[in-house]
Amino acid sequence: MHKYKISAAYVMAVIGTMSTVTFTTQAKSTDNLETIEVIGHQENSTMKLDVQGLNDNSADYRDSLQRLPGININGNGPVTGIPQYRGLFGDRLSINIDGAPIDGAGPNAMDSPLSHMVSKPTSKLIFYRGIAPVTAGVETLGGAVKIETDTSQQFSMQPSLSARVNAQGNDQGSAEHYTGHLGYANDTFFVSLNGMQQQRDRVEDGRGLKVPNSFYARSGFGSEFGVRNGQHQVHGVYQRVDTDDSGTPALAMDINYIDAAWYRLNYTYSKTSHSAAGMQLQLKAYGNSNQHDMNNFDHRPLNSPMQARLNSVDSIARGYEGIWQDSFDYGAMTAGMSWHNNSHNSVITNPLMGSLQVNNFSQVERTKKSAYLEWLTELEDIALTFGSRLTKVNMQASNIAHSMAMMNPNVATLVERFNQSERDLDFSLMDISLHAQSSLEGAWQWQAAIAQKQRAPSYTELYVWLPLGISAGLADGNNYLGNLNLYEETAKQLDLGFSYNSAALTIAPRVFYQSIQDYIVGSPSEDGLANMISTMTSGKSPLQWQNSDATIWGTDLLMSSQLTTQIDLEMTASWVRGTRDDINRPLLQRA
Repeated sequence: MHKYKISAAYVMAVIGTMSTVTFTTQAKSTDNLETIEVIGHQENSTMKLDVQGLNDNSADYRDSLQRLPGININGNGPVTGIPQYRGLFGDRLSINIDGAPIDGAGPNAMDSPLSHMVSKPTSKLIFYRGIAPVTAGVETLGGAVKIETDTSQQFSMQPSLSARVNAQGNDQGSAEHYTGHLGYANDTFFVSLNGMQQQRDRVEDGRGLKVPNSFYARSGFGSEFGVRNGQHQVHGVYQRVDTDDSGTPALAMDINYIDAAWYRLNYTYSKTSHSAAGMQLQLKAYGNSNQHDMNNFDHRPLNSPMQARLNSVDSIARGYEGIWQDSFDYGAMTAGMSWHNNSHNSVITNPLMGSLQVNNFSQVERTKKSAYLEWLTELEDIALTFGSRLTKVNMQASNIAHSMAMMNPNVATLVERFNQSERDLDFSLMDISLHAQSSLEGAWQWQAAIAQKQRAPSYTELYVWLPLGISAGLADGNNYLGNLNLYEETAKQLDLGFSYNSAALTIAPRVFYQSIQDYIVGSPSEDGLANMISTMTSGKSPLQWQNSDATIWGTDLLMSSQLTTQIDLEMTASWVRGTRDDINRPLLQRA
């Protein structure tokens, strides 16, 4: 007996004149039916997707994320998926894996956070719909997504040994995906090993022609353990993902290799109380490191060996966080503090001729110190959540160099200008959010949220001193120039919605509006020297990151219906419009 599930996803994102529509149909057995669990929390509405149960044809679960209302994926390559939510892209959307962020090495986000995941049982995609609460992370101006393991499901009342092997194939590109799991658990201890192997050749388009640079190959390994004793619990994770030759057709280079590893170590102390939930203290230590080479000659034609480029990059990130939670008769409180640091290096060479070396990013560091407080309570029949987060961001960069500086006075001037500039920069951020929701008659509920969210510039927006195609994954074909005078972005946000939930039907529309002061966007460069160099090397002037005010508004919808005992229907729809206030044009149009 099979139970068939028909899911229809209608996703339309309009930034300027861009739109997409997607429809998918899936059949699954009854014992592995995928579910979307919509859980109404006092602070927000979250959606949870069971990763292990999903039939996702992508390498990095982008197909699953695109089932969520308002989310789309910029697919720069088959393993380079960069999520966007309600028109906000990249660093503005927080991606958190097993309780902490992931920092990639690639300046164009080839090793995006989604690419670091090794599938394992009990993993879930957790999506904060609308305005993310301050507890969701730092710099959540564009929302937040988490991929987490439910450790409570890892323990077992009786000693048990588990093993699982999954294999998936697709004739498009002769794709092969393999995952495996081996674990042991009892009531106080669990340990597991997880692995994956993925590969694909070039796929074919509708005309039967091979799509260039649509191949990928990677493997991953992970280990995890947990120990609990009374009120104490320790949880540790280590994962490694090695990516081999993989295409990124939207970018100027392809992946030669990415060696990525990350770890998590968490301690939790839980104290029971007479209230619904007792006090809990969490202490976290985490980090990740990436080494990454990319080039434009292994899988692409070159007009001349002089055009060959190899970019070797690396990054290291580490952080610590403490979280305290407690419940009282009149509400619940969460407080936390965190410290996070990441560093980046980048060297560009021409290995076919051996005469070029550009120290493009040298010991770039970004340090975030953050503290937050969130209060949950009820006012009559309205659930209220108020949160505030203060964050200090410090940016630093060491001197750079270019092998052509001795022969080219224009390049020498750019090098000297950057090395003599003030590169130690500080940004102060404040996030404030208020969420409210309440039940109406029957199965109806309403939700409302207002917030101020802020984001500091990224290192690619500040420290790109030589005009290059570095856009943090935007992949629009332009050269970009950094700007050391950028201000932090400040968004005033409003989110309104209602929902109807019954056994047969769920419908949940939302409308949203946000005004963003000092939105960071590429504008035609007025730097004559940089423009001259960019025109000589690429034939076009660069864009420079500038602050501009912007407005984004729109609506999205989630709907699901149990048509029969064997068939249910899901639909998401979204419409987003974003404009630059200074020129009254869509965000992707230049001045």
